[in-house]
Amino acid sequence: MIKTIKINSMNPILIITALSMCLVGCTKLDQRPQVVELENAASKESANQRAGAVSSLVIPAAALIPDLQTVIPQHLQVVNEHQHDLLRFSNGIANTGVGALQFKPEFPLGDNTVGTQNAVQQLLDASGIIVFEETVSEFEYHPEHHHWHIEAVALFEVRKDSPTGSVVGGNSIKTTFCLIDWIKLNDNSNSKERMYFDCFGELQGISPGWVDQYNQAVEGQELDITGVAEGTYYLVSTANPEHTFIETNNNNNTAWVSFDLKRDKQGHPKIFVTGHSSCTGGLCGYSPNR
Repeated sequence: MIKTIKINSMNPILIITALSMCLVGCTKLDQRPQVVELENAASKESANQRAGAVSSLVIPAAALIPDLQTVIPQHLQVVNEHQHDLLRFSNGIANTGVGALQFKPEFPLGDNTVGTQNAVQQLLDASGIIVFEETVSEFEYHPEHHHWHIEAVALFEVRKDSPTGSVVGGNSIKTTFCLIDWIKLNDNSNSKERMYFDCFGELQGISPGWVDQYNQAVEGQELDITGVAEGTYYLVSTANPEHTFIETNNNNNTAWVSFDLKRDKQGHPKIFVTGHSSCTGGLCGYSPNR
């Protein structure tokens, strides 16, 4: 007997099937979307291997699974640094699923600041008990932020004329993050429900109904638009771009902001935000930044 649970998704519908003959009940994740194009063959092979492994996982039916969505990018501004015009912006990733997005390093992070190590995603049940673990990414130390990040958390792009238009220059950059609960998705006050708060702690992650957000001034929150011609462009941000994290829906991970780029007589750029992707509640953005 097969129990089928349909989870909302754009196209196609992601179907999770639970085989009742499993010892404790299980769920198999199928029909994962294809991974995004990567910068080189080695990283593409690694990402494909991880995404393929995730697509074939059999997960206990009791596991509560997260769902990642990108908050509309905000605070867009152009700054000139070392003769480069940088488009800076804040970026937020929300967990709109029923389960926590939780990662544990293979070994304690402690004061170590060298190398990389495996990032193990843990799924919890309704009682907070770990019912499933899988290596899905890597932790690496970020020297500018002075703490540990998880690889390939988001993809930032500038595209021409539409959210799916051609990428402008080299502006397609996957970025790493330390993931913590920064702000509630639909309530700006922090509370005791905040579970993840330490980039050197035993765990990183985002609780259900919480957002992790990075300030536009933080290193890595920029794309280089030096020499880009006037026109209409789209800043596109996608969470979990390689589809290696376990979540219920990979088709709702992207948000975008459209803007017009103008230049004055001296060639200095100015941007004017003209629109954004559809959103509701806290997914439309917040003022507080870290």
